[in-house]
Amino acid sequence: MATALAAPIGIAAAAEPPTPAPPTATAADPSAPVPPIPQGWPAVSSASATKPVEITPGVTEYSETYITADGPEHTQVLQVDLSRGKVRVDTVESHDHVIDPPNELTTSMGNRTGAVAGINGDFFAIHASGAPLGGVVRDGVLLKTPRPHFAGQVAIANRRASVGEVDFTGKLTIGKESATLESVNTVEDAAPDGLAITSDLLKKSKPPAAINGITEITPDLGAVAAIPAGTLVIAHRNGASPAVIDQVIPDATSVPALGPDQVGLLGGGAGAGWLTEHATPGARVSISADLSSKGIDTLIGGATVLVQNGAVFNDPTGAPPSGRNPETMVGVSKDGRQLTMVVIDGRQTTSIGVTPQEASEYLVAHGMDAGVLLDGGGSSTLAAQLPGTTGLTILNHPSDAAGERPVANGLFVYDH
Repeated sequence: MATALAAPIGIAAAAEPPTPAPPTATAADPSAPVPPIPQGWPAVSSASATKPVEITPGVTEYSETYITADGPEHTQVLQVDLSRGKVRVDTVESHDHVIDPPNELTTSMGNRTGAVAGINGDFFAIHASGAPLGGVVRDGVLLKTPRPHFAGQVAIANRRASVGEVDFTGKLTIGKESATLESVNTVEDAAPDGLAITSDLLKKSKPPAAINGITEITPDLGAVAAIPAGTLVIAHRNGASPAVIDQVIPDATSVPALGPDQVGLLGGGAGAGWLTEHATPGARVSISADLSSKGIDTLIGGATVLVQNGAVFNDPTGAPPSGRNPETMVGVSKDGRQLTMVVIDGRQTTSIGVTPQEASEYLVAHGMDAGVLLDGGGSSTLAAQLPGTTGLTILNHPSDAAGERPVANGLFVYDH
């Protein structure tokens, strides 16, 4: 259920023939707790769960099966105690770049970074740039600016998770002249003439206006093969000192991958004009980029807020998908210390999937104080390193006929 960048693309979803039940860590156990029944779901005739299995201290996995009047529902659940000393949760970008058209499997991202568990992340520009729609912070570093005035994201700071809006402010100064920095690694913010992200996901949202601004480019963006003509500035810097401009490229139609000591500025429309007027080789440029919530270690975006203050929430900033689908979601406890990652399978005879409302009701029934819907459909993947194994095992059953889908990013659990 990813999205397209600068060209409408329908929600990608592949139907699949009947499949066997997905793998689980244990068989259903009489000693396992009986799952709570979500209100508002079709009538549930039976509900069962597997006994929780410890993946690592502070992280457990289990599955649930509900038989409803409309069909079965199968869930995979990871419970993460952020207060445990060695437990850490962080984002990973596909091949460590924001722009990555091929994208990367969730299991690949987790395995190469040493994760013990994880889920797929944000909606993204599938079959296009591969970029996530929302903001990304990894290990305290801002990789991509959060969407403005948007609440559907999960942040972790000081071992506490929260759900809600995170605002960005930025400024750049060359000599005595200053300009607003719209974003970091958000190429569409520099696009003139109304170019913006368009997709089925955003049809319910107010279309973003042309910004004609300036976005900062960092090595985390990766190479961008094609952009609307704009002004590209490439500079180098050492440590926190102001960067020194090396190149000013008018009418640039692509962005190269930057080296570790480089920084770029991309402007469109009025932003391009400002850079053309003030940026010259050899000049020094100072850049500030700040988030309204301080000390964020991890940030990942999604589609909409599902739960707020322990109740189903209709997020005015969100754009949930329509219909019943496989879904990936994250729930947060009231104290922010407990993070629950959930995948509900769908589009299969063994699990029919849920609507956003049903996903909200699931999280409320399981005691979540807040929750966010991440990317679903064929992207939905939950994997963990089961006891006695090495590497991640997919524990749900992805709905694409081809199996696990490459995605833009993921949210992963580490024990170091």
